[in-house]
Amino acid sequence: MPCDSGYLSKVAAGTKHPSPEMAVRMDDVLDAGGALVEASRNGETLGVAARRLHSPTSAQAEELLGHLQDQWHALVKTDNLLGPRYALTAVVSHLEVIGVILRSVRQRARSRALRLGARYAESAAWLHEDSGDLDGSRYWARRCMEWAVEADDTLMVAWSLYRRSCQATAGDDPTQVIGLASAARRNAVPGPMLAAILQQEAQGHALDAATAACEHALGLARENAASGDPGDASGGHGSFWTGAYLDMQAGRCWLMLGQPAKALAPLSAAVDTLPAVYRRDRGVALSGLAAAFAASGEAEQGAKAALDALGVARSTGSARILAMTRSAAAALPRRGQVPAVAELREALAATSAV
Repeated sequence: MPCDSGYLSKVAAGTKHPSPEMAVRMDDVLDAGGALVEASRNGETLGVAARRLHSPTSAQAEELLGHLQDQWHALVKTDNLLGPRYALTAVVSHLEVIGVILRSVRQRARSRALRLGARYAESAAWLHEDSGDLDGSRYWARRCMEWAVEADDTLMVAWSLYRRSCQATAGDDPTQVIGLASAARRNAVPGPMLAAILQQEAQGHALDAATAACEHALGLARENAASGDPGDASGGHGSFWTGAYLDMQAGRCWLMLGQPAKALAPLSAAVDTLPAVYRRDRGVALSGLAAAFAASGEAEQGAKAALDALGVARSTGSARILAMTRSAAAALPRRGQVPAVAELREALAATSAV
């Protein structure tokens, strides 16, 4: 399934449809008499079809929200294993259903829908960012913030600010990166969530060439890192921020600071120790390792790491990993007899997009 900007636009417009199993489940909960199943077979999304149905009752909305809550955890794991290519369609489809619920219910059911909608919106923001669609990412980050504020979900407000800080990193704006992360930290709870926000501050300091501040933030983040995580966000916001994940981000910080030799050890550790469920993030670590090897004059090792990263980018649809891999490849020597470098350039030439 392609994952270029045209495809993402179709998903956002509701022209992609869900799995038959999901259609059957939603049809049953909404007592739609087979209408949603038929709509799915005809290529409609659940949200488009559901807007033609009667408004769900509070009891039906509660049942739907419980089902979507379970699905969210499964989709987080799908993203970690397979990337945005396989997770984004379902996330946007489920957001359509949540939109129907929000227009139909009041009081307790609406509050629950807002909180779940904010979670899905943040996931959509991340998936669009990883796919290279920053406009889509910013749209869903704003929607996440709106729903979290209305629901008085202070933890999700903090996590939304963290996501906005991540988006600012792509714009090379250290002041905004640090400012948004600092704002997120005010409502964060100690533990992995705080670790995620602190490492984001560290990235801002790295962009600002502030080595001591970067190292201090990374040290505080490591004190709050999770001991382990099954990869489905069941441990709460930022539960994926384990020591291995922090190794990966520490390596990236050293690259930003222009010290690739110091990046090699943490990036190598991340590649070796990231749990299997974080397959896509291992691709991020590999692309960083490729850049560190290239900057250290280790052309063959850099090319081999970049080839592995490229394989992950292709299979997951991660435009972010592809861009990082191309950047690492650009730092490798263009002349000489290094077979792995030639193989990498040939592979990249055959990869126009993911």
